[in-house]
Amino acid sequence: MSHGLQEFLRGNVAIVKCDENGLVALEKPCGVLSHPNTANDTPNALLRCPYDFEEQAYICEGFGKVYLINRLDAPVSGLILVGLSQKVAEATKIVFESRKVFKQYVALVKGYPRYKNAIWRSHLDKNFVGKSIKMTPGSGLFAETKSCLVESFRACGVTLSILNLFPVTGRTHQLRVHCSQNALPIVGDEIYGDSKFNAVFQKNCEHYRLFLHCEKVSLTYVLGGKIFTFHAHSAINFAEFLKGFIENHTHSSP
Repeated sequence: MSHGLQEFLRGNVAIVKCDENGLVALEKPCGVLSHPNTANDTPNALLRCPYDFEEQAYICEGFGKVYLINRLDAPVSGLILVGLSQKVAEATKIVFESRKVFKQYVALVKGYPRYKNAIWRSHLDKNFVGKSIKMTPGSGLFAETKSCLVESFRACGVTLSILNLFPVTGRTHQLRVHCSQNALPIVGDEIYGDSKFNAVFQKNCEHYRLFLHCEKVSLTYVLGGKIFTFHAHSAINFAEFLKGFIENHTHSSP
C-alpha cells in the first residue's frame, strides 16, 4: 500500500513498516522537520509535497494525502507515523490522545543517573523566546517520563550514559527537559543541555547532533470494527558513534 510513497520522501527518510490499512512508520533523520512551519521550511520537511495545516496532511500529487499522526522535534531522529487514509489517521490519533501508545526513546546523556530505573514527573510551562519555544518547570501541563539505564562509560573526559526513555505523556520537549531537570542533559541539546560540554564534544567528536532517537512504537487501534496491532522498530547504537573516544567501561545493566 505504501508503493509510490517513496518518491515523495525527503533525503534519508525511509519507510520502516506499512500495515494493511496504510498506517506507515517512517524513520526520520535528525534535522528533518515533521512538517513545514513556513514556505521556507519546505526543503527541510518530511515529504517533498505541500502541507495542509487544516487537514494535517501532505498533499502528494498523483499519490494522494499523507496524514501526519504524530510529530518529532526537528533535532530528534527515529520513528514517526503517517496514515495513507483519513480513517486510519483518525483511528490512530485516538490512541495517541488516550496515551495508549508505547514509545521508547534512546538518549545519550552527560552524567550517571541516581537510580537505574526512575519515574520523572513535573508540570511544564511553555515560553516563547523570539520564535523559539522553551519549556520550564511551573504550573502548566503535567508531564511524566520513565527512564532506565542501559549502560555508562567514560568519554571525552566525563561520564556519559545511555538511557531508554518512555514518555507517558507527550509534552513539547518533555524528554529533553526531564533529562536536564535530573542533571542528565542530553548530549547536543542546544536548549536544555550543557553548552560548555557540547562545545568540547563537538570539537572532539566527528558526530554532532542531538543524541535522542525514537526507537520503538507500538499501538493497538480499531478500524472498521476490527482490532489491529502495529509495532515498529528503528535501532540505533549511540556508543558506536563514540567508539574511538570511550576511555573505559564503567557500568552495564543486566
